[in-house]
Amino acid sequence: MTETKIKTRINRGYRYIPFITLSELKPRVWITLSGCNFKCKGCFSIARDTVGEPMTVEQLISLIKNSASEYYEDTPLEEAVITGGEPTLNKHYLVDLVSQLKKFVGWIVLDTNGHLLDDAYLKELIEAGLAEVMFDLKVWDEKLHEWYTGHSNKRILANIRNAYGKIKLVVNTVYIPGIADDREIEQIAKFLAEIDDKGEIDYRINRFRAELSYEKISRNPSPEEIEHAYSIVAKYMKNSVIGKSCVRERKIGVKRGWITVFPDGTLKGRTLDDYREENKRRIRKRNAAVI
Repeated sequence: MTETKIKTRINRGYRYIPFITLSELKPRVWITLSGCNFKCKGCFSIARDTVGEPMTVEQLISLIKNSASEYYEDTPLEEAVITGGEPTLNKHYLVDLVSQLKKFVGWIVLDTNGHLLDDAYLKELIEAGLAEVMFDLKVWDEKLHEWYTGHSNKRILANIRNAYGKIKLVVNTVYIPGIADDREIEQIAKFLAEIDDKGEIDYRINRFRAELSYEKISRNPSPEEIEHAYSIVAKYMKNSVIGKSCVRERKIGVKRGWITVFPDGTLKGRTLDDYREENKRRIRKRNAAVI
């Protein structure tokens, strides 16, 4: 699907929703809005493409409320994470979604590549009830960023700088050997430390999963490589952590699982292994279609 067609569909007052996800650990929902303005070579999410069912904000809110009530019963939702794809593609939709979520969710988080999240956009979201922004900063070097995503990172860096002090701020980088490695991560840590003189920004180093990525651009990092990157970041920042994509807890001592909720309301339990196997099947199917 062309970028023009994606924008046309997104601007009609609905977004395509492949699923939402409920946490087994606490009353939390991840809301996946498909379609993205980036074409990251190492992306592993099916939501980069416009997949799922078209849903208005009202339909999506109804799905969230009904499934949360069915799974958590009378326990209110503590947190909602809006992710993708790229959630910021339709400002009106996203602001309305945050505003509606605020009526029954305690803490609302936006996971974004940050390219479109300028000062005016962020202000609208904060006024609507947004509490936290997670910027996915791919790499520091602009040319490398353009090669990896198709876009410059100048606007993203400016938007991170602008967001500091206005909202809880988290920055994620996926460690990709030979691409987003020690050199890039150290430059990002220096940039964040220069902004953050109070130690308020959280910086997460996530692991690359080569077997799930759209293109075979690298390999999985070793534990030693991740630990070394963490030690570099720790020289500059107080709040750094080795994490995993879409995992909110810093330390978890129990096996994680998720409940996937499809647009028709069907609930399906999934473990991390299930998710990986399903992603592998989708990637094989997609690659076969391309060939």
